[in-house]
Amino acid sequence: MSSTLTDALIHPAPPPPVPWWPPAPGWWLLLGLSLLLLLILPRILRSVQRRRLERTRVTQALHGLSDTLADREWLAAANKTLKRVLKRQGNDHATRLFGDAWLDYLCASYPKPNRSVLAPLAADLYRPDMTLSAGQRRDLEHELKRWLRHNHV
Repeated sequence: MSSTLTDALIHPAPPPPVPWWPPAPGWWLLLGLSLLLLLILPRILRSVQRRRLERTRVTQALHGLSDTLADREWLAAANKTLKRVLKRQGNDHATRLFGDAWLDYLCASYPKPNRSVLAPLAADLYRPDMTLSAGQRRDLEHELKRWLRHNHV
């Protein structure tokens, strides 16, 4: 092509510059989601912290029972602690259970329960000659902590 022809061509006009305000709709959506997250996040964090604190309190209460009480009193205090947790969670029906119904409820509340370890909470609690070995007590305490963990306490 000759230079005269290329000089005669009209150059296209450049597009106008993109303004910085108002932002594109995607930025508005991102801003809205960020604000929503900032409003909801403290509530979620408080809830998680409250649950963690409650779990720590209950676990310490169960652990504190181990050394000071006789077997029958220890079982009664463990039952009382579990029922207090259930009442706090709003499960009043379970707080009125006892015996095999209580054991069935505990076993149905989490996967793969060790029913033989939990059995003293149901039947042996009401026997006057109740005795637990140190291993049984340790296993029962471990199973109760597992129950608490699976029930989101």
